[in-house]
Amino acid sequence: MLVIAIILINLALIFYTISILNEVKEKTLLPWHVVILCIGLTCDILGTLIMFELGGGIVKTGIHDILGFVALLLMIVNAIGSILVLKEYKNLLDKFYIFSIFAWIIWIISYILGVTTHM
Repeated sequence: MLVIAIILINLALIFYTISILNEVKEKTLLPWHVVILCIGLTCDILGTLIMFELGGGIVKTGIHDILGFVALLLMIVNAIGSILVLKEYKNLLDKFYIFSIFAWIIWIISYILGVTTHM
């Protein structure tokens, strides 16, 4: 199961990066960015749940655990926000990428901490 969790988290990294860096490059949010982001979020949630179970279902308070939780919440907010911006708040299309890059940077920091502290 650990291998599956690692694959899922790495897929999340790939999908998040494709989505958000293209959003930043284009300086706007497009529907395919949201689809790729949501695929990444799904991989992230599944990988995190598997790792949580492998860890005995115990919530720890290390820096990676706390930052990882914050990063996952930011990505959930980013996905919901992306959908809302596309459907209801089109006036924010050209500014939303700023939040996306912030959420992605926090997620990357958590990813790097996870790799360095758990390998």
